[in-house]
Amino acid sequence: MEMDLVINVRRNGAVPIIDLSGEVDAYTSARFREAMVELIDGGSANLIISMLKVDYIDSSGLGALVGGLKRSTENGGRIVIVCDNPQIRKVFEITGLEKVFPIFEAEVDALGMIS
Repeated sequence: MEMDLVINVRRNGAVPIIDLSGEVDAYTSARFREAMVELIDGGSANLIISMLKVDYIDSSGLGALVGGLKRSTENGGRIVIVCDNPQIRKVFEITGLEKVFPIFEAEVDALGMIS
C-alpha cells in the first residue's frame, strides 16, 4: 500500500507553514515542490516546513526541499524545518543537510528564527 502525502498550508501572521503528513518520496515530492514554489512566487520567500507528521523522506523529497531552498534564497528568504522525528532528522544529518536547513523540534522556535 502506497502512503500518500497530505500537504496543508496555513499562516502564522505573514509566514506560511507547510504541514506535511505521510511520505515525501519519488511519488509525492513533485507536489511538495509545487506547493513551495507557488508560495515563494506568490511573495512568501520565508517558509516553515512542518515535518512533525512525516513518516518517511527519500532523496527525491530532499531534492524538492533543496530546490525550494534555492528558489527561496533567490527571493531573499529562507526555509526552516520543524521536525521531532529522530529517524527523519538522521536523514538530514547523514546527508549533511542539517547544516543547510535550520531544524527545530518546536514550531515556536522556528517562527522565532524566521520572523
